[in-house]
Amino acid sequence: MSTLTTSRLETYFVSRNILAAEEFRAAEANAAAQGQKVLAFLRRQDRITHQQASGAHAFQYGWTYQPLDDDLEISEDLISLLDFQVARKLNVIPISLDGDDLTVACVNPLDVNVTKQLQSKTGKNILPVYSSKNELTRAVGRFYSTSIEAALVGKAAAKEVTTEAAKTFRPSLVVVGEEGNIVNTLDAIIEGALEAGASDIHLEPASTHLTVRYSVDGKLRNEPHQPKELAPRLSGLIKTRARLSSSELVNQDGAISHEYKGKTYDLRVAVLPAVWGEAITLRMGASEAWKLGQIGFSEDTESQWRRSINQPNGICLAVGPMGSGKTSLHYASLDALMGQGRKIVSLENPVEMKLPYGMTQVSINEGQGLTWDGGMETVLRSAASVLFVGEINKDAIAHTAVTAAITGHLVLSTLHTNDAPGSVLRLREMGLRPSVLADSMRAVCAQRLPRRLCVHCKVNAVPDREMILDFKLTNEDLAAVDPETGKSIWYGPSQHGCRECNGVGYKGRLPIHELMTFPRHIRDLITEDVPNRVLAEAAKQNGMLTLQDDGLLKVREGLTSLAEVRSHILID
Repeated sequence: MSTLTTSRLETYFVSRNILAAEEFRAAEANAAAQGQKVLAFLRRQDRITHQQASGAHAFQYGWTYQPLDDDLEISEDLISLLDFQVARKLNVIPISLDGDDLTVACVNPLDVNVTKQLQSKTGKNILPVYSSKNELTRAVGRFYSTSIEAALVGKAAAKEVTTEAAKTFRPSLVVVGEEGNIVNTLDAIIEGALEAGASDIHLEPASTHLTVRYSVDGKLRNEPHQPKELAPRLSGLIKTRARLSSSELVNQDGAISHEYKGKTYDLRVAVLPAVWGEAITLRMGASEAWKLGQIGFSEDTESQWRRSINQPNGICLAVGPMGSGKTSLHYASLDALMGQGRKIVSLENPVEMKLPYGMTQVSINEGQGLTWDGGMETVLRSAASVLFVGEINKDAIAHTAVTAAITGHLVLSTLHTNDAPGSVLRLREMGLRPSVLADSMRAVCAQRLPRRLCVHCKVNAVPDREMILDFKLTNEDLAAVDPETGKSIWYGPSQHGCRECNGVGYKGRLPIHELMTFPRHIRDLITEDVPNRVLAEAAKQNGMLTLQDDGLLKVREGLTSLAEVRSHILID
């Protein structure tokens, strides 16, 4: 660091009574001895605040420093001067406008290229000031989020809507092409969901507006409302993209694709006529299949599942409620089976993730005559050795899938049951004989996706009486501490969260599993048609960890909370 720069930093701290000259010089010497910059050294020593460091950094270069506090307010008119994508790309934010002079906060006020781009985009004279990268990232994320962009674009689109149906907001049939701000609004809503890591988008018409909600980590999050005039137009656009009927108001299912940041996402579409219009749910598909090692299995559970799916025939099921990651588990399993010289065919309604190669994917479309029954019959004649059936939800599908499993095919599918042993009872109820099930079952994996505690703000939390009773915790359990930190192993979410988790206390999800395999003595029990509780007990004695067991292990590791696990499982 030059003598001039050092002198300016010392002047900054001393003139503001932040540090004495002797303190600064001592810190400078210690920083140099450790190969660090003095500002970074002072921050790590907690001698100065983030804003003081940023102010000093700006002062040494002769820049004006603009703090971007969380309570900073910027008008919508000022925000609209910059294109949302430009603001996010350049990481800049407008601060004030005086005539034609637009003050903009950026990380490097000397960057001529940024200044020229902003002048070209706004037609204003740009006056750059300095803000730190972290401050800018938070502020841009707040004022230029995709959610706010969607709201602003939606307002513009609403002004363009002039049809009588939109004015009266009566449920109507609107055919929409790829037109202007309507398209931009839908794109912004979808991209907002992708940025938020949402699994679903819910567009729900109300009497005065269109409600937009994202499902993030299994919880619904309200987004800015859209004008009620847009509801039939957005519905019409989605149905057009999904190739659904726009000539009648009926329940419909389909799929659309959306490209964003170089990736293609497949979204499942469900249209439901309601009182105030058509309610639409968009389920977000992943852009690419996970690897089996990314699913989150324990080492032993992953080994058992891999052994099961590498059997030459039989049926392997993923079970659980909607949104518990069953299809993701199977796609990861199919990925692991590719390259083994086996022909793989999937039958889904619709295909949730389009893979570029490695398997033949078939989307059931009963309107076009491609039914489950017909599709299964054709697949069985196509010499496929591995068959993925999207969901066993009808007796006929169950019979055909199990028949395929006992005639030389490996069948992967999903089923809605609460736990792994319950799958046998569910298939019995669908008319399958115990002897057939005993001959075909290879593995059943029950899965749930509780939320993961935010690593930045989680706090120690003593389990309450209800949790102690539900999980049968002992005094020894409650007294357990982490040997490395000496702190209690029991954690919960921070009451107010933090910036990293948007004040929720949780960020992301993690899986808990219950894997049941079928050695000979359990197959014999199935043949004997024993009660479900007997089958479950035998599976536990065979080493099966229940969802409660695996969830408790994840809690003990500090990954999630007892309350979160409790909200996802049934406890007798």
